[in-house]
Amino acid sequence: MGLSTVPRMARICLLGAGLAGGVAQAQMQTQDAAACAGYGEDVQAMLEADQALRGRQDYLAAPEDGGQTRRGAQLALVERSNAIRLETLLARCGWPLRSVHGAGAGKAAWQLVRHDLALQQAAAPHLERAVAAGEADGPALAQLLDRIAVARGEPQRYGTQMRQLDACRWTPQPLDDRARVEERRRQLGLPGLEEQEKQANLMVIHEGCENQAAMPPLRFNK
Repeated sequence: MGLSTVPRMARICLLGAGLAGGVAQAQMQTQDAAACAGYGEDVQAMLEADQALRGRQDYLAAPEDGGQTRRGAQLALVERSNAIRLETLLARCGWPLRSVHGAGAGKAAWQLVRHDLALQQAAAPHLERAVAAGEADGPALAQLLDRIAVARGEPQRYGTQMRQLDACRWTPQPLDDRARVEERRRQLGLPGLEEQEKQANLMVIHEGCENQAAMPPLRFNK
């Protein structure tokens, strides 16, 4: 049935509803644009609040230390508030874009999402799109996807998450396929797995361990 066959009052109602819908959509777009305009500043402020409290934590404090208990509760509250705010911004604005919000915004967002698995899962598709568009760092995506995989008990796709063996040697947590992992790493600008293992073992030296840098990388991962 064409619009010409609809009674005049019904046509007016339909047109009015269409106009109202268009106005509402325009208002929502304007609101989203306003919310996204300060995205970079928002994530930086959230990170500053997080780090200010995280720097006050005493992780060696005794369980009965009331001061640490209060500081821990404050940090948990800020983490939860930041997670809710960032998840809203991700839904509205996507991942912070380098050309729009500045390189620091993406780095701040990464620092915020890395502590919360649910937030990592919400952020992953947004970060994937940003990386594909050249608007975010590939290594950040590799680490995010690997963190999610390890938390789920699944093999890594990029091998960025490490584990320590025999209190000395560091090697990647399980991989899905070593050759494919190497190719994915190359595509995102990451060094090879052997180089990563070498650097990790150079940075962490434990008394009683032999020269870790001279150790050949382990080969038991697929």
